Amino acid sequence: MAQFRLEVQAIKRADGRSAVAAAAYRAATSLHDKRLEMTFDYTAKGGVAFCGIVAPETAPAAFGDRETLWNAAEAADKRADSRTAREVLISLPHELSDDQRHALVRAFVQDSLVARGMIADYAIHDPDAHGDKRNHHAHILITTRRVTPEGFALKGREWDNPDAVKALRLEWCEIQNQHLRQHLGPEAPQLTHHSLADQGEEREPTIHLGPSASGMERRGEASDRGDINRRVRERNQARKDGPVKLRDLEDRMAAGLERGPYPIGAVIREFETIHATMVAERDGWARDLVRLQRPAAPRASDIVREVLAESGAARALAKGRLLATERRVARGRAKRAGLVCWVRNPARMIWAAHAELNALARAKQAARLAEIRYAVRRDWLRGPEGRAFLAARLDPEKQAVEAARREGRILERKIKRADKRIEAVARTRTRLMVARGLGEETLVAPSQMGLGVGQAVREVDRRVVEAISRHPAAAQQKSLDKVLGLVSGKGLLPGRERSGPDR
Repeated sequence: MAQFRLEVQAIKRADGRSAVAAAAYRAATSLHDKRLEMTFDYTAKGGVAFCGIVAPETAPAAFGDRETLWNAAEAADKRADSRTAREVLISLPHELSDDQRHALVRAFVQDSLVARGMIADYAIHDPDAHGDKRNHHAHILITTRRVTPEGFALKGREWDNPDAVKALRLEWCEIQNQHLRQHLGPEAPQLTHHSLADQGEEREPTIHLGPSASGMERRGEASDRGDINRRVRERNQARKDGPVKLRDLEDRMAAGLERGPYPIGAVIREFETIHATMVAERDGWARDLVRLQRPAAPRASDIVREVLAESGAARALAKGRLLATERRVARGRAKRAGLVCWVRNPARMIWAAHAELNALARAKQAARLAEIRYAVRRDWLRGPEGRAFLAARLDPEKQAVEAARREGRILERKIKRADKRIEAVARTRTRLMVARGLGEETLVAPSQMGLGVGQAVREVDRRVVEAISRHPAAAQQKSLDKVLGLVSGKGLLPGRERSGPDR
């Protein structure tokens, strides 16, 4: 089925990259970079199914030309470490046709990127000739600055917030699922933007190989990234095979156990005990999950604000006092100008002027000192000692957050597995009661339930289904209706539809 992928990276001058070069490579064309005075020619690359530029209606018409657009984006930034573009890399569903994938990309670009005031330059790439034939994907370059009729304006700073990428992933997931349902019907495969951990999956994700590692793997050469993915796949396969191997081991160990006919009422009571024990254990994990505190991961900016809070407050207070002093002096001078007694007494005028000047000088000095103290703390944070302090603060707190998340995921997986086991026990108990209602008095069962509850439940369930199947369907349904009326009020109903006890 289709695979969800959306990654965002910045095109940074600090990394020696150029937005013009990036656009040329992704569109497999030739573009001249005026800033670098270099021509980037990738016309021989190929593999581009569709490409195009989507811009707001207010954008200059000249920005419809790829070379003009990205040279203007480069010219709008003067700093040597500027981010001149962002790239959004998305995987496209192989179940759709080329035209359907093209329409999907354009809809996503228009609704989620261009609607925010940016220009998007997209290129849809075909799968590599030597790689996975399902690897349809698109590269979308977006401008970092908003566009106006006169050209580029201020940068869109909302992209600096990590939550913006999370929102973009959700939007891409929703529009992709919408197009899959539209073209493939209501039973079309649906994607999720959540990680495997958030979905409660125990599988480990593999890492992206990239062009260099992919080429090595195609040539039969082992790469570091390929080795990592192979180890991940081995661990995932071991996790997948683990339950099957455990069931086989339980069955082999139980093969030699004594079995005999037991009163079906005793078996039912045994299953009631197993059910109550499992529910109590599951409820305990649920309470632990509720009590588990999952603090948000600390950010360096939060610690910086905490360190600067006291000196920042003192700086703001000093500035406020200076402003209040200036206003008070201005009001006093205006008031004295209208009083005859002050005009006739120059000594008092001079004394008042000196007092005002002294008050202003003290307030200005306090403001300057507060500003210096704030600057000292800020510069310390930017220096090696400050960076070491931030690292020391962040590391244990992040570890505590990650430990809480791991514990929470473990509890969620335990609860999920417990729910399945509880449902299986409740379903088998219901079938045992149906069999008793049909006149079955005994059932062959293992003599020891403790060897493996899962194995015992599977064996008893198989035998009780065989016992029920010996009776007419009408009698089965009558007994089932009677049992459902008895157990629904006890909280032991497994939650299945009323479709017969042997389903």
